[in-house]
Amino acid sequence: MHLKTLRKLWKNKYFHAVMNIVLAFLIALSFLLGLRLALGVEHPLLVVSSGSMMPTLNVGDLIIAQRIDPAQINANKLTGDILVFRDPRNPSDLIVHRAVKIYKGEDNRYLIITSGDATRYESDQFSPWDSSFLIGKVLMRIPYIGNLTLFFYSGKTLSTIILLIIILILAFSIVLAELNQEESSVNIKEEKEETQKFSVHTIYVIAINILIIAFMIFSLWGSLTFWQPGAIEPKNVMILGMYRDLEFHKIKYREIYGREVKVFLSQSFMTYRIDCQLDGGVRLGVPTFSWFQFSLLLLILFDGWKIFNIIYPRLKGNKFLKKEET
Repeated sequence: MHLKTLRKLWKNKYFHAVMNIVLAFLIALSFLLGLRLALGVEHPLLVVSSGSMMPTLNVGDLIIAQRIDPAQINANKLTGDILVFRDPRNPSDLIVHRAVKIYKGEDNRYLIITSGDATRYESDQFSPWDSSFLIGKVLMRIPYIGNLTLFFYSGKTLSTIILLIIILILAFSIVLAELNQEESSVNIKEEKEETQKFSVHTIYVIAINILIIAFMIFSLWGSLTFWQPGAIEPKNVMILGMYRDLEFHKIKYREIYGREVKVFLSQSFMTYRIDCQLDGGVRLGVPTFSWFQFSLLLLILFDGWKIFNIIYPRLKGNKFLKKEET
């Protein structure tokens, strides 16, 4: 009896949907644990909550940090490593600033002078930092998604509830879409005519394409300003596409230095970087995850998979293909 129940449960499509969600969660958890071991820091994924490093880092950026030996720190006003420290006043808070100078103290411990890119000051209020407060250096940033964490961190019950509802709706929609796809693939036994009515699954595919393309456009030229209660201090923050980010660099450095500043955009696989020409040389930006390249790749894979699911059953049923198989 129990064995029959288990078999029935295993064949249930809703059970498979739940198992897929659980599997995805376990994969994500394993990835985070592996990332922690690979980068050598307890918290490799951190969120920028203040504007002291603007425009290099913006509020809501998710940054990836790696452990670094103080002796290997590159300290320079323009090209220095961007470091993450524990706030001496509150160890649960983090400070992210650029290393501008480093030296050894009387006890042979490294002392690090840092400054925020958003100011022209030679050092910040915490300098010199004792290396014992050092967590690591910033490897890259991922725009946008850190704002979700800041909403939760803000402690605003309403914001938390709204986010949970949105996440649940998205997860439920994805599950339903996959179930509809499964039902469609089971029911398709013969070729359908080109003039057939749009199915629910067809509408779903078109909607996903529109969403991905819209996000691609936004990731290049989009701009969105909203109230962020999790920022320090709570304020309006911006989400910027790549070219909007480039313009923002020009505007921000013009405010800081009182003159026009040249900015340079360079792109690599899945990342881009914005550097700025300042007095004495070029200030290096942070490799930034390219949402445009990611969404383009996602669109190609999604449509490629859908086309394969349409073509392959027809090829499989082709007589010539059957002869080759025999």
